[in-house]
Amino acid sequence: MFDLRDTQGISFGTALDYATQASVKTGVRPAFILAILSQESDLGKNIGSCLVTNIDTGDGVGKNTGTAYEKVMKAPRDTQPFQDITASVGLTWSTTPVSCPLSRTYSASRGYGGAMGPSQFIPSTWQLYAPRIETATGVTTANPWDPRDAIMATALYLADLGAGSQTYTAERNAACKYYSGRSCDSKSPPNTAYGNSVVAKADTYQQNIDYLKNPQ
Repeated sequence: MFDLRDTQGISFGTALDYATQASVKTGVRPAFILAILSQESDLGKNIGSCLVTNIDTGDGVGKNTGTAYEKVMKAPRDTQPFQDITASVGLTWSTTPVSCPLSRTYSASRGYGGAMGPSQFIPSTWQLYAPRIETATGVTTANPWDPRDAIMATALYLADLGAGSQTYTAERNAACKYYSGRSCDSKSPPNTAYGNSVVAKADTYQQNIDYLKNPQ
Protein backbone atom coordinates (compact mmCIF):
# COMPACT_ATOMS: atom_id res chain seq x y z
CA MET A 1 0.00 0.00 0.00
CA PHE A 2 2.79 2.42 0.79
CA ASP A 3 3.98 2.32 -2.83
CA LEU A 4 1.28 4.87 -3.60
CA ARG A 5 3.22 7.49 -1.64
CA ASP A 6 5.36 8.02 -4.71
CA THR A 7 3.83 7.23 -8.10
CA GLN A 8 1.70 4.08 -8.05
CA GLY A 9 -1.61 5.57 -7.04
CA ILE A 10 -4.74 3.57 -6.25
CA SER A 11 -6.23 1.35 -8.92
CA PHE A 12 -9.73 2.33 -10.03
CA GLY A 13 -11.15 -0.99 -8.90
CA THR A 14 -9.67 -0.68 -5.42
CA ALA A 15 -10.70 2.97 -5.12
CA LEU A 16 -14.25 2.12 -6.18
CA ASP A 17 -14.47 -0.71 -3.65
CA TYR A 18 -13.33 1.58 -0.83
CA ALA A 19 -15.52 4.46 -2.01
CA THR A 20 -18.53 2.14 -2.08
CA GLN A 21 -17.80 1.01 1.49
CA ALA A 22 -17.42 4.64 2.54
CA SER A 23 -20.67 5.56 0.82
CA VAL A 24 -22.55 2.99 2.89
CA LYS A 25 -21.20 4.63 6.05
CA THR A 26 -21.74 8.25 5.00
CA GLY A 27 -24.36 8.53 2.25
CA VAL A 28 -21.93 10.30 -0.09
CA ARG A 29 -21.97 8.96 -3.67
CA PRO A 30 -18.96 6.78 -4.59
CA ALA A 31 -18.58 8.76 -7.82
CA PHE A 32 -18.33 12.02 -5.90
CA ILE A 33 -15.81 10.59 -3.45
CA LEU A 34 -13.67 9.41 -6.36
CA ALA A 35 -13.98 12.80 -8.05
CA ILE A 36 -12.57 14.57 -4.99
CA LEU A 37 -9.71 12.06 -4.75
CA SER A 38 -9.02 12.52 -8.45
CA GLN A 39 -8.99 16.30 -8.12
CA GLU A 40 -6.82 16.27 -5.00
CA SER A 41 -4.19 13.68 -5.87
CA ASP A 42 -5.10 11.86 -9.10
CA LEU A 43 -6.18 8.89 -6.95
CA GLY A 44 -2.97 8.94 -4.96
CA LYS A 45 -0.47 9.50 -7.77
CA ASN A 46 0.41 13.05 -6.72
CA ILE A 47 0.47 13.28 -2.96
CA GLY A 48 3.12 15.90 -2.37
CA SER A 49 6.30 17.41 -3.75
CA CYS A 50 7.67 18.99 -0.59
CA LEU A 51 9.42 17.77 2.54
CA VAL A 52 9.37 19.45 5.93
CA THR A 53 12.93 20.01 7.11
CA ASN A 54 12.33 22.01 10.29
CA ILE A 55 9.58 20.75 12.58
CA ASP A 56 9.77 23.91 14.71
CA THR A 57 9.21 26.40 11.89
CA GLY A 58 7.50 24.25 9.26
CA ASP A 59 10.07 25.25 6.63
CA GLY A 60 10.94 22.72 3.98
CA VAL A 61 12.27 21.96 0.52
CA GLY A 62 11.10 20.61 -2.79
CA LYS A 63 11.29 16.82 -2.65
CA ASN A 64 13.03 16.46 -6.02
CA THR A 65 14.69 19.86 -6.35
CA GLY A 66 15.89 20.75 -2.86
CA THR A 67 14.52 24.25 -3.42
CA ALA A 68 13.80 25.99 -0.11
CA TYR A 69 10.19 26.78 0.84
CA GLU A 70 9.20 28.96 3.76
CA LYS A 71 6.54 27.48 6.03
CA VAL A 72 5.54 24.43 4.03
CA MET A 73 3.45 23.52 7.08
CA LYS A 74 1.96 25.71 9.79
CA ALA A 75 3.85 25.37 13.07
CA PRO A 76 2.99 24.16 15.62
CA ARG A 77 -0.66 23.65 14.60
CA ASP A 78 0.25 21.07 11.96
CA THR A 79 3.90 20.24 12.50
CA GLN A 80 3.35 18.57 15.85
CA PRO A 81 0.41 16.47 14.63
CA PHE A 82 2.44 15.59 11.53
CA GLN A 83 5.30 14.35 13.70
CA ASP A 84 2.87 12.29 15.79
CA ILE A 85 0.96 10.87 12.80
CA THR A 86 4.05 9.78 10.89
CA ALA A 87 5.52 8.15 13.99
CA SER A 88 2.27 6.29 14.65
CA VAL A 89 2.37 4.59 11.23
CA GLY A 90 6.11 3.92 11.13
CA LEU A 91 7.20 6.78 8.91
CA THR A 92 9.80 9.53 9.36
CA TRP A 93 8.41 13.05 9.16
CA SER A 94 11.46 14.48 7.41
CA THR A 95 11.23 12.02 4.49
CA THR A 96 7.44 11.88 4.08
CA PRO A 97 6.17 14.02 1.16
CA VAL A 98 3.45 16.61 1.67
CA SER A 99 1.93 19.23 -0.61
CA CYS A 100 3.93 22.35 -1.40
CA PRO A 101 2.58 25.86 -0.80
CA LEU A 102 1.76 27.97 -3.84
CA SER A 103 5.07 29.86 -3.73
CA ARG A 104 8.42 29.57 -2.02
CA THR A 105 8.07 32.71 0.11
CA TYR A 106 5.47 32.87 2.86
CA SER A 107 2.76 35.53 3.02
CA ALA A 108 -0.61 35.60 4.73
CA SER A 109 -2.37 35.51 1.37
CA ARG A 110 -0.29 32.54 0.19
CA GLY A 111 -1.01 30.30 3.16
CA TYR A 112 0.56 26.89 3.68
CA GLY A 113 0.94 23.49 2.05
CA GLY A 114 1.50 20.44 4.18
CA ALA A 115 -1.43 18.26 3.08
CA MET A 116 -0.97 14.50 3.38
CA GLY A 117 -1.83 11.42 1.36
CA PRO A 118 -4.48 10.79 -1.30
CA SER A 119 -7.11 12.83 0.58
CA GLN A 120 -4.73 15.78 1.07
CA PHE A 121 -5.79 16.38 4.69
CA ILE A 122 -3.70 18.75 6.75
CA PRO A 123 -2.37 17.03 9.88
CA SER A 124 -4.50 18.88 12.43
CA THR A 125 -7.68 18.04 10.51
CA TRP A 126 -6.61 14.41 10.18
CA GLN A 127 -6.21 14.16 13.94
CA LEU A 128 -9.74 15.47 14.42
CA TYR A 129 -11.14 12.84 12.07
CA ALA A 130 -8.90 9.94 13.09
CA PRO A 131 -11.24 8.51 15.77
CA ARG A 132 -14.18 8.48 13.35
CA ILE A 133 -12.06 6.90 10.61
CA GLU A 134 -10.91 4.20 13.00
CA THR A 135 -14.47 3.46 14.06
CA ALA A 136 -15.69 3.33 10.45
CA THR A 137 -12.89 1.11 9.14
CA GLY A 138 -12.17 -0.93 12.25
CA VAL A 139 -8.47 -0.09 12.33
CA THR A 140 -6.50 0.75 15.44
CA THR A 141 -4.56 3.67 13.94
CA ALA A 142 -5.90 5.71 11.03
CA ASN A 143 -3.23 6.13 8.34
CA PRO A 144 -3.44 9.07 5.87
CA TRP A 145 -1.40 7.09 3.30
CA ASP A 146 -3.54 3.96 3.43
CA PRO A 147 -6.09 4.07 0.58
CA ARG A 148 -9.01 2.73 2.60
CA ASP A 149 -8.45 5.16 5.48
CA ALA A 150 -7.88 8.09 3.12
CA ILE A 151 -11.05 7.40 1.15
CA MET A 152 -13.10 7.00 4.32
CA ALA A 153 -11.69 10.29 5.59
CA THR A 154 -12.76 12.04 2.40
CA ALA A 155 -16.25 10.57 2.62
CA LEU A 156 -16.69 11.53 6.28
CA TYR A 157 -15.53 15.08 5.60
CA LEU A 158 -17.77 15.42 2.55
CA ALA A 159 -20.74 14.16 4.55
CA ASP A 160 -20.05 16.84 7.15
CA LEU A 161 -19.98 19.39 4.32
CA GLY A 162 -23.45 18.36 3.11
CA ALA A 163 -22.64 16.06 0.19
CA GLY A 164 -24.76 13.25 1.61
CA SER A 165 -27.91 14.80 0.13
CA GLN A 166 -26.45 13.98 -3.31
CA THR A 167 -27.93 17.03 -5.07
CA TYR A 168 -25.93 18.98 -7.64
CA THR A 169 -25.82 22.15 -5.52
CA ALA A 170 -24.93 20.33 -2.31
CA GLU A 171 -22.13 18.36 -3.97
CA ARG A 172 -20.72 21.40 -5.76
CA ASN A 173 -20.71 23.46 -2.57
CA ALA A 174 -19.17 20.56 -0.63
CA ALA A 175 -16.38 20.41 -3.20
CA CYS A 176 -15.74 24.15 -2.88
CA LYS A 177 -15.71 23.83 0.92
CA TYR A 178 -13.31 20.87 0.73
CA TYR A 179 -10.95 23.12 -1.22
CA SER A 180 -11.41 26.50 0.43
CA GLY A 181 -13.60 26.16 3.52
CA ARG A 182 -16.53 28.03 1.98
CA SER A 183 -19.35 27.42 -0.49
CA CYS A 184 -18.83 28.20 -4.16
CA ASP A 185 -18.79 31.97 -4.66
CA SER A 186 -17.01 34.79 -6.46
CA LYS A 187 -14.77 35.82 -3.57
CA SER A 188 -10.98 35.67 -3.59
CA PRO A 189 -9.24 33.30 -3.69
CA PRO A 190 -11.44 31.70 -6.36
CA ASN A 191 -13.01 28.33 -5.63
CA THR A 192 -15.70 27.79 -8.27
CA ALA A 193 -13.33 26.25 -10.83
CA TYR A 194 -12.48 23.55 -8.31
CA GLY A 195 -16.15 22.85 -7.58
CA ASN A 196 -17.03 22.76 -11.27
CA SER A 197 -14.14 20.42 -12.04
CA VAL A 198 -15.15 18.01 -9.28
CA VAL A 199 -18.79 17.76 -10.34
CA ALA A 200 -17.69 17.17 -13.94
CA LYS A 201 -15.35 14.39 -12.82
CA ALA A 202 -18.16 12.92 -10.71
CA ASP A 203 -20.41 12.77 -13.78
CA THR A 204 -17.74 10.83 -15.66
CA TYR A 205 -17.13 8.46 -12.76
CA GLN A 206 -20.87 7.87 -12.41
CA GLN A 207 -21.12 6.95 -16.09
CA ASN A 208 -18.25 4.48 -15.66
CA ILE A 209 -19.82 2.99 -12.53
CA ASP A 210 -23.21 2.67 -14.23
CA TYR A 211 -21.58 0.93 -17.19
CA LEU A 212 -19.79 -1.53 -14.92
CA LYS A 213 -23.11 -2.37 -13.28
CA ASN A 214 -24.98 -2.70 -16.56
CA PRO A 215 -22.60 -3.16 -19.51
CA GLN A 216 -24.24 -2.85 -22.90
